[in-house]
Amino acid sequence: MAVLKIAVIDDATMIRDLIKKFVRQNFPEAKIFDAVNGQAGMTLLKRQPVDLILCDWEMPEMSGEELLRWVRTQENMLDTPFIMVTSRGDKEFVIKAIEAKVSDYLVKPFNNKQFLEKIHRAFKKHGIQVPESALLSKPPTGRGGDSLAVLTAHSSAVPKANESPVKNLPKKPLPKGAAIVRTSSGEIKCALKQLDLKSMLGVFKASTFMPTLLEQVSLDLEFSRRDEQKIVRMNGFVQMLKSNEERPDSNLAILKVFFMDEDPQKRALISEYVGQFN
Repeated sequence: MAVLKIAVIDDATMIRDLIKKFVRQNFPEAKIFDAVNGQAGMTLLKRQPVDLILCDWEMPEMSGEELLRWVRTQENMLDTPFIMVTSRGDKEFVIKAIEAKVSDYLVKPFNNKQFLEKIHRAFKKHGIQVPESALLSKPPTGRGGDSLAVLTAHSSAVPKANESPVKNLPKKPLPKGAAIVRTSSGEIKCALKQLDLKSMLGVFKASTFMPTLLEQVSLDLEFSRRDEQKIVRMNGFVQMLKSNEERPDSNLAILKVFFMDEDPQKRALISEYVGQFN
């Protein structure tokens, strides 16, 4: 095929950079075009035909869902692979994306292998040949790796170990001052020590699943507003990881997550949470 053209649309600079890094690792000859939100993405796509669209869901001015619905009304993009890249793994959001004719759904956080598998699956769905430079050693097969099928099936299907964990928040509300930190291979529950618009500092049991330094994560928080449960989901990376005590048998660890989201609505929710937490 000709040189692959890929559009990366996300309002968070660090997340755009991370996605572009994965694109360059897997498709070194690809041309990358990026946009800071859905409205800018629409402008980009009007003037620049692409072979693949990687788009965030929650963005100011125009959401990923709104952009997807517009894309599917354009004759030249009716069959362009469109992968929604977001931390919103809730079933109702996935169903909305399916109704808008999304090609696939990649839940943050994800690793390079999961990223490449989703692109292969989307290309196969749309009958596009994958460049030889990005061939998987074992192409993904079967229903188990299809996050859309897993989330919309009536059976209790469970994602494979190498799939991004796609799940709702725990059924029981998170207690005040607690957070769930999700990675592409596991999650931990933290007690908050410090929280602001830039980062979160938390303590967790080191005997549980252990994230790694600089790993991409998604942070879940909950708080009440007039008897309504509000959910805050922030994307970030592990900036610091160390023992809570100066001894080798310590069972507590300190984790610092630096936020990558720049969405003003998310920042407003964080501010509201901090106001209740302090």
